[in-house]
Amino acid sequence: MKYTSWDRSDRDNLKLLEEDGPETLGTFTSGSADIDGDFWRLSVDMKLGASATTSDDRVFRISGDLNKDKKLDVSLDGRTFTIINEQSNDWIIDDVHENFIAQFSGRNNGVRTTNLEFMHGEDIELSTEEIAALSWFARLILENRLKKSSVAMIATLVLASAVAVVAFLL
Repeated sequence: MKYTSWDRSDRDNLKLLEEDGPETLGTFTSGSADIDGDFWRLSVDMKLGASATTSDDRVFRISGDLNKDKKLDVSLDGRTFTIINEQSNDWIIDDVHENFIAQFSGRNNGVRTTNLEFMHGEDIELSTEEIAALSWFARLILENRLKKSSVAMIATLVLASAVAVVAFLL
């Protein structure tokens, strides 16, 4: 597998695809996921991170503020990774030995498609569950960054409009 992507045709049931599909790795809803027939409980706290707990109680967790931290720690049932913001919307995933594992970007519709691109293609040493968790974390990061920048842009436009109205009235 070279990358994962998301099918957003049903916004309430997002499908994680192997490359562009049609093979589906899993389906995600707001509080749960079905990965290869295994039920996951999903929990998200923007300030503390997110976690996915499998039916056999394995935990995949990302720690940190998903809105602003530039370095986030990931534990995939004991395997450690770091997600690092290299610049603006470009992110990389390193393993514990600082080996480059994957990358994703919010540029060029990245938030809509959120492709998680693996650096070693077929030689990747990650399970389907680990790939699904990393893909979900990448999506959460990009979605939350977009919300943050959208709020800032709207506030700026409201302020600029108010200044324009005041200037027009004077």
